[in-house]
Amino acid sequence: MRLLVGFFVGLLLLNSQVSYGETQQQVEARMQQLQSDIGSLQAWLDEAQSKASNIQQQLRKNNQAISTLSKAIKENQDNAAQAQDLLAKLQLQSSRFQDVLAEQEQQLGAQLRRQYQQGQNFTSQVLLSLDDPRAVARNMAYYQYLNQDSAEQMASYRQTLDALILVQQEQADIALELKLAKQQLLAQNEDLQRAKTQLAQNLKELNLKKGTQSERLATAKADQKQAQDLLEQIQIAISKANIQREGMLITQAKGSLDWPLRGKVLNKFGVAQSNFPLSQQGWLIAAPEGSDVVAVFDGQVVFSDWLKGYGLVIIIDHGDGFLSLYGQNQALFLSTGDKVSAQQLIASSGRSGGNSMAALYFSLRQNGTPLNPKNWLE
Repeated sequence: MRLLVGFFVGLLLLNSQVSYGETQQQVEARMQQLQSDIGSLQAWLDEAQSKASNIQQQLRKNNQAISTLSKAIKENQDNAAQAQDLLAKLQLQSSRFQDVLAEQEQQLGAQLRRQYQQGQNFTSQVLLSLDDPRAVARNMAYYQYLNQDSAEQMASYRQTLDALILVQQEQADIALELKLAKQQLLAQNEDLQRAKTQLAQNLKELNLKKGTQSERLATAKADQKQAQDLLEQIQIAISKANIQREGMLITQAKGSLDWPLRGKVLNKFGVAQSNFPLSQQGWLIAAPEGSDVVAVFDGQVVFSDWLKGYGLVIIIDHGDGFLSLYGQNQALFLSTGDKVSAQQLIASSGRSGGNSMAALYFSLRQNGTPLNPKNWLE
């Protein structure tokens, strides 16, 4: 479980202002109290996870491994795409330098030929024009001009050639990076397939131990209670930190928030259903595994980890007591403390947490009270 302590303390340092009459010692005291509160929350979370069954702990470990690999693969692919774009730009630049070099070579060759011809005739021209000092001066000036122009063209040619060599070297470096990235990507995909194979085995074992329907509902209720406790503790910590956010309020965007991802809603908000026991406080949105999940509004990540029953979860604080929760993900792309913009990619959907159906669990809350997404999403 990632530590939340450092994030909230850092957040307080960055965002809190010392109000009129409040001493630095008082600010530090609030920070220490906040650290103590979050430390207690971390201890509670660690204890709750330690009580999970061995298969649940294996499931958590496997989900986190898949998330880490998926994130690494995405970063690798993004870096490779950027490198390919840069390589294309360098290729265009290289072609332009080569065109310039060809033109400079023609100009330099013509200049050297003129200089050679002028050099052969220079002595005789000077001797024949000795009776006319002005002619001598003109011939001398013209010859010096040819020498100077030739030197300038040669220097320009050298600069262009050096620039081309640098570009070609950078092309070679990037080509090597792409080759190594491709090899790394193959290895990462192999590791990912092994992790998914292990996950399938974990799920098979978990399904065999689910027990009766009443036992499954009792387990789901306990998981929901743990998640609710987590949200309440996070809400308390945020309130104590008294973080002030700038810009548009989420309430001003009510009814026009973009969906975290598009898909069929599989449940009804506020209605307990045996097929989706954990989703009654939000929506379970069907989506192919690996679909992009985006933030519905600006905010800051206050939780990014695995939670029993909900799998890999990201929770975003939007200010004014509003939190959005995105669960059951295959991979998490942001960490606790990261700032988020509306429609920014934050995760990829999946079936983590032991869930059998690929989907995203989305929940929106105000001061701990679940809100119907229907009233908030466009």
